[in-house]
Amino acid sequence: MSIPVDIKLLVKLKKSYPWSKPTHCFNCKNPKLWGHGFVDAFFDCEKDTLPLKRYRCPNCGNVIKLKPQGYFNRFHATVDTIRKSIISLATTGKYIAGVTYQRQYRWLTALIRHATARYKLCANLELVFEKMIAGGKIPVCRTI
Repeated sequence: MSIPVDIKLLVKLKKSYPWSKPTHCFNCKNPKLWGHGFVDAFFDCEKDTLPLKRYRCPNCGNVIKLKPQGYFNRFHATVDTIRKSIISLATTGKYIAGVTYQRQYRWLTALIRHATARYKLCANLELVFEKMIAGGKIPVCRTI
């Protein structure tokens, strides 16, 4: 579940960060959730891991991990960084600074794979990227 998080404050406070508890389980709608500890996650903005709060539903067992807005699940880079990379590669053919070219190449090839599989085209990768986000999909994940 994506929520607004002040990353700088999270870096400073670590596990003491004031996380906002979800109102209910997103799976079974049970309003009672238990704290389920923390899980460490990497983000490009920090060299060390950051603890993300988790909650567990006692009714269905669903685990909810709170994560900062602006990130795809299982990605260290922000959506904006990935978008800038895709636009740069699609328009100029150049990689952006600050992110390894291997990661940017993987994002691009995954997006091309999605574009050809879903839309039978890959002429406008920026449009495909935005369409997939609007549809709730991660456009740069490797699985189709």
